[in-house]
Amino acid sequence: MYELVHQYAPDSPAGRTAVAIIASLIGVPVLVLGLIGITGNAAANGFLFLLASLALLAVAWCMTLGVVRQANAAPDATPLTNPQTEDVTQTPVETLRQRYAEGKLSDEEFQRRLDQLLETEEVDHTVNETERVFE
Repeated sequence: MYELVHQYAPDSPAGRTAVAIIASLIGVPVLVLGLIGITGNAAANGFLFLLASLALLAVAWCMTLGVVRQANAAPDATPLTNPQTEDVTQTPVETLRQRYAEGKLSDEEFQRRLDQLLETEEVDHTVNETERVFE
């Protein structure tokens, strides 16, 4: 029955929880009505109410079990419990050195790219200094 219920259930834990709450809110009063109906003159109606309430409560149980299983299967690392690590951005020179160390660049290519990066950084540096003078 678990697979059948979850085949038609919402995928999100919030949706499954909502279905479980609604099924419980309907199932419990129907169960009480069924128990009252069995003791009265309408025993057949009481049994129908009992069957309906048991079906609703079984759906609620399966939904609750599904939410618990989803919570247990979720990774333990959540943004609220783990300290946030700042994204460390590497400079282009550090990235180039890392690629060279990994053997992705030859000596000549590393030197050529390093020279280009250093030239661009010098140009950017002088442009920034000139802008400061004008300010």
